[in-house]
Amino acid sequence: MEAAILENVNIVKLNRTTRDEVLKDLSEIAITAGFAKQGYDQAIIERENQYPTGLHIPEVEVAIPHADVEWAIKPSLTIAILDHPVTFGSMDGSGGDVMAKLVFMLTIEEPRDHIDFLRAFSGVIGQPDILKDFVNSADPGPMFEKIRNNLPVRQVIHK
Repeated sequence: MEAAILENVNIVKLNRTTRDEVLKDLSEIAITAGFAKQGYDQAIIERENQYPTGLHIPEVEVAIPHADVEWAIKPSLTIAILDHPVTFGSMDGSGGDVMAKLVFMLTIEEPRDHIDFLRAFSGVIGQPDILKDFVNSADPGPMFEKIRNNLPVRQVIHK
């Protein structure tokens, strides 16, 4: 049976001040929905400490955290629109920080899924106005469809 990250999506608005608070809240959503195992919150924080996932994108900086595959039950995407930017380490290896306003947390079953999602997500990164509209929307559901429509779904589907 094929499952797509984009079939299991939750979108929330959060008022948190730290990266770890955001990751714990998103992890709890994924655990409660049956997408991740108990302990996912600590696993994702540990992985984020080792391999930061912040991306510098004009107008809306983002983070795309995930834990190792053994913590996933099924692929999912849990998105947080943050009331205030939260500091994540930069993915570019510079040691710098990203003030993320948008967090795309993945639960992945295959190691390549994260890379495939990033490849697909690059189409959205090239259109920062879509992300800006998503963050500023009173109802993010319809705005997420713009993001979904700009992701080549075939790249994020695995068995």
